Amino acid sequence: MKLNSLATFLANYDFPFHLIVVSDLVRRGISTRFHTAITRAKLYLLRCRVGVNLRVDGRTYISVRRKNAIRIGDDVKINSRFASNLVGITNPTVLQCIANGTIHIGNNTGLSAAVLSSRSSITLGQRVFVGANVRIFDHDFHSTDPEHRLDRSNSRHIHIKSKSVTIGDDVFIGTNAIILKGVIIGDRAIVGAGAVVTRHVPADEVWAGNPATCRSRLHRGI
Repeated sequence: MKLNSLATFLANYDFPFHLIVVSDLVRRGISTRFHTAITRAKLYLLRCRVGVNLRVDGRTYISVRRKNAIRIGDDVKINSRFASNLVGITNPTVLQCIANGTIHIGNNTGLSAAVLSSRSSITLGQRVFVGANVRIFDHDFHSTDPEHRLDRSNSRHIHIKSKSVTIGDDVFIGTNAIILKGVIIGDRAIVGAGAVVTRHVPADEVWAGNPATCRSRLHRGI
């Protein structure tokens, strides 16, 4: 079996590109082992639950204020290093829980350089594909009232609107998409690259554009 795998590997590339591929694999292995350990340690210190087989390739920024604010399921993959996904990663993955915000990531879900920022709750189901540079926000960051934005006291935060975001199972979110507060995305839905989602997306539909609208319905076999 190993000889067959080696023969397939040699046949897939012209020499000397094999050396480049092997070098990339070595760098990926080192990065994943190092950053997985660092991320697990951070989450442990923050009393956040992490399932088995977490894999993190590249630096991940984590910010929470409460214990157990982040929960990560089994077999989750997080890409943050530019070479970990050549679709064009622009930033590290960010998991931010402000005030009492929470982030829950289901089993077998993958993220590439995504930014998740929560004041309420962000929930990703199982087997969700989150493309590179996706932003998921369950709040507005600032008040929509200019007087409140100018307020420098601690009370200004109570005027920031926030509403939970829920993403179902088997959802695919294309690169550079933005999911805004209060959105629910149904199971197996697809969000196109660069879409700005401001409304609920029903299950088994393809949404794209700014603002995102339904472009087609997926027909599933029984």
